[in-house]
Amino acid sequence: MRFLNTLFNRSTNTNRRSVNKRSKTLSLEHLEQRIALDASGIRPQLEPVCEVYIDKSLVGVDPVVFGKSELVGQDTKSFVITGVVAGSTVEKWDAAANQWHDVSTPPTTSSPIQLLKLLRNRIIQKDDQIRWLPKSTDGVTQKAFEIVGWDDGSPSVAPDPALLPGAVENLKAYSDADGELTVSWSQTASAAPTAHYIVSTDNGISQEITVTDSTTIELADLQSGDYTLTVSASNTHGEGDSSAASQSLLTFSDLVQDFQDSSLETGNPDFIRYGAHTPEGANAIDLYRIAVDVMKGLPSDNPYSWDVQAGIHGTFWTTLSSLKQGMIDEGFMTTAEADEAFSDWKVVLNNCNHWVKLWAQAQGVDPTIPTQNFSVVFIAWHRLYIAAFEKVIRQVLINEKTDNNSPFAAELSDADVETWALPYWDYRTPENSALPQGFREPMHNGRPNSLYEKIRGADINAGLPLSETHMPEGDLGIVPVPGNAQTGVSVSQYFNQSVALQQAQTLFTQFNSLAELSPHAVAHDVIGGMSDTALPRISNWIDMVDIARLENVPTLWESNTIPSDAGETLRSAIEQGNYGNVYNFISDKYSTDPSAITSIIDDSNYLTTFFGESSNIAPSLIGWVPTAGRDSIFYLHHGYVDKLWTEYNTLPTSAYLQESVLDIAGWNFTFWEPDANGDPILQTYSTWNNATYLGSGVETITSNKVLQAVYYPNYTYDSVEPLNSKYLPLPKTSNSALALFENPIFSPSLNTIQPDADSSIPGEQNTIHDLAFHAVNLELPLTAGLINELTSTETDQEDIRVAIEMVLEAPMKSSENIGVAIGSKHFLETNADKIQEYWNSWDVTAGTGNRDGNFRPNETFRLMNLDNSLLSHNDSVNAMRNLQLARFNPLAMSSTSMPMTTHYSADVSFPTSQQFSFQHDIIREDSQLAIMILSATPDSDASQQTTLSEISSSLHQNITVGTIGGDVDALTYLQTNPAVIGNPAALANIQVWAETHSPDASTYYDRAIDLACVYMATNPDLIPVYRDNPLAAIKQYLDEGLSNGRSLDGWLRTSTIAAARSLVFAEI
Repeated sequence: MRFLNTLFNRSTNTNRRSVNKRSKTLSLEHLEQRIALDASGIRPQLEPVCEVYIDKSLVGVDPVVFGKSELVGQDTKSFVITGVVAGSTVEKWDAAANQWHDVSTPPTTSSPIQLLKLLRNRIIQKDDQIRWLPKSTDGVTQKAFEIVGWDDGSPSVAPDPALLPGAVENLKAYSDADGELTVSWSQTASAAPTAHYIVSTDNGISQEITVTDSTTIELADLQSGDYTLTVSASNTHGEGDSSAASQSLLTFSDLVQDFQDSSLETGNPDFIRYGAHTPEGANAIDLYRIAVDVMKGLPSDNPYSWDVQAGIHGTFWTTLSSLKQGMIDEGFMTTAEADEAFSDWKVVLNNCNHWVKLWAQAQGVDPTIPTQNFSVVFIAWHRLYIAAFEKVIRQVLINEKTDNNSPFAAELSDADVETWALPYWDYRTPENSALPQGFREPMHNGRPNSLYEKIRGADINAGLPLSETHMPEGDLGIVPVPGNAQTGVSVSQYFNQSVALQQAQTLFTQFNSLAELSPHAVAHDVIGGMSDTALPRISNWIDMVDIARLENVPTLWESNTIPSDAGETLRSAIEQGNYGNVYNFISDKYSTDPSAITSIIDDSNYLTTFFGESSNIAPSLIGWVPTAGRDSIFYLHHGYVDKLWTEYNTLPTSAYLQESVLDIAGWNFTFWEPDANGDPILQTYSTWNNATYLGSGVETITSNKVLQAVYYPNYTYDSVEPLNSKYLPLPKTSNSALALFENPIFSPSLNTIQPDADSSIPGEQNTIHDLAFHAVNLELPLTAGLINELTSTETDQEDIRVAIEMVLEAPMKSSENIGVAIGSKHFLETNADKIQEYWNSWDVTAGTGNRDGNFRPNETFRLMNLDNSLLSHNDSVNAMRNLQLARFNPLAMSSTSMPMTTHYSADVSFPTSQQFSFQHDIIREDSQLAIMILSATPDSDASQQTTLSEISSSLHQNITVGTIGGDVDALTYLQTNPAVIGNPAALANIQVWAETHSPDASTYYDRAIDLACVYMATNPDLIPVYRDNPLAAIKQYLDEGLSNGRSLDGWLRTSTIAAARSLVFAEI
């Protein structure tokens, strides 16, 4: 107290001089800092600034009155009110004058006299009383004033304990709103009355005191942190004993901030994959050559053999019986081992997702009904396949290095084989698009080069850069780029990764589809020789048939017969030469008179299919599913496709592969990998039993193990630089927390249709032949204008997109490229004939190279707009480019005549939003949307056998703004209020509409809590840990749960979000 008295009595001459200099007005807070820093050592006597809140239970027309000890207890001798919230009033009782004195108004000058007067008034000591009058009486908790506790040196007089209230009991705290903690307790029986409860909140940075007369309060506007919550009952004599509890809090914005600019995947930096054209990559290729050489010499019953590792992707045995017998005949297994493996479905060969029909039918699926869609597992299955293969190569190198009898021991003596990682071939840029040198030469250091493969594209083996090759005319530019106006599409443009990275805006399945088409499928075809001329194709065809015959498959491509589509010229040549079948004819004439084959290609549908300029088949190892894994370049190609996924995971538009998607498309993720001792073991991440068609009661669902492996790969890449179409960097601003909230469980389904070209004809009319150039009404509840309202970000922070997913079944033997146009149903119907005319105008000479092309309709080609006016020729051509949603091959890559179910996802919001379409009246705000299947050969066998069985549509959202926790969850609002979907006024700004019409609408914070509850319900051991701070459960999943293989949403396989909430919050 001595320092305070000295300060009050100090001369003010110096201070007067400072006023004359017109210094800035000082606040009491500044004065407190000066006191705190005084050399007298007063600092330890000061406590931190504390904010005082008055709970809504006390806010009303009557003032709130309390004494010093009632507010801060007996241990703090006095306190100073350092600031009062504008609009409210704090008064101090003046006993001498017998009246209340307002101490709220701060001084208007920096005069020390005024400051010291304010300080005298605002010191609240023993027996002082103050009262607070709220700025409003609307019944909400209000901040009242701030105080600094002060040990003023006065004597401590402990009150009689009998006069104080007892300690509260059952104190607990939990969070049930963003940035809020709810604190509750019960009062014990006590003889002393309770006037108020004092709740102190301390997070180690700031302190708050809340005065209430309720036993439950809500503390709002809190920051993330670890809070100590102290509650005591008080009366005019002081505070009773306090009770304390601890509770952590994580806010929505801080959760999002924790994962800002974080990739969705986390790799192992101990193993780095380098580009094949880098020095490190070339060194890795040299070691790869040694391992492949060794593996090709191992017997088929060795899991590390080349036969087994390549056979995991596929074999020539396309039926269950032929696969089992082939494995026995070729020495993969004994009969007993095969019986056991097939009874348990632990069959590793033919494991690629392209073999959907084989395994679906093997497990009893009715072959007459559509097979479940398995192509959505494409990129995930291949990631784990290549990763397991990489481990096998590394182990083979380690074994050879330690084997003194190995012919490669000396070469490997100084090699760092323990950290070897698979290189990747990045062929997207012209300078790297030639086949790496190590794969081109038949010999290496006097030994056969194990990486060289004769049955590969001839131009590719010769070192021709992929950037200089061109796709055949039949491909019709399959790159799915809506509105692409280029005059020709070269292979280098096919490989441009921006197709997958930039168009996949909301769906992982869309990225998966796009990546599977380009660069994946295109690379398979081009490397396999699709850009070759006829003679190299014929040579590869002969070699492929020879291999098949060696493996007891004499029927490949009907080579053992005269094919039904041979044509009269080929049939006569076979019969007149007494060849007996097409194989004998082709193999003989290729070596004696190749012109006898090439001269009749155009006269035979069979020969045209394989060797014609419009052929979509690459008869080579890498061009065919059964043999693709036998070509050593296959693994470097898939290394690049995998790297594309890594780059996608860094983008703001990235999305997670979800368990629900994997469950729908259950697949056998089983591979041979080395164990801790280097011995081969079967590593199973997921089993066939994931498939929903197997019925209820299946307990071996392990999709979460797949997610664990794909998002925590055992390697990293030397560089991760996603590029746009101009090869400029794309922003790496992914946020794994926001991506998690895009879970499909929050995506409303709009509808599902089964396309039918003519419902008046009995039976399904859904082949490409049936549907080609017919408008298929999507039956969406949204018009084109409403879709654009959802997509616009002018009034909403988050755009919502409409996506469609198509399920097709294609014959492997002769699949052809198709296109999909989207637009006004009326426009497509009116112009169907003209659209077909345009599609038929493909000109192979119109492109950038001798095997490329472009659409070249004649000058009379003119479309009719919705006003029944003819567009100009140029506008009509541009309209076709704007209508194009996709061009793709429903068959990812060629194979045998085994049919395959495939899947294509597309965002329909982009093409419907093009200004050109509206300006030229080919689409209107009220247009109903339809798609049209486009085919150059709708009457071909392939078109008559390829079916479009289903089109489903749904709403999706890419969340990129981390400050939207309190905003209305637009997707949930649309899902729970379906009538709003057709309301233009509502869709213009869902946030504003909901605030007006549904003030209690769910927010994005609520979505996060829903997902947290589902996660905890799936993992009940987490409920007691995170129930009171549920957002921390999301953080735990991203920090630990995913990497530990925990399931995120397995609960929803058998239950609901509402049930998860009830379970988690049952005890609150």
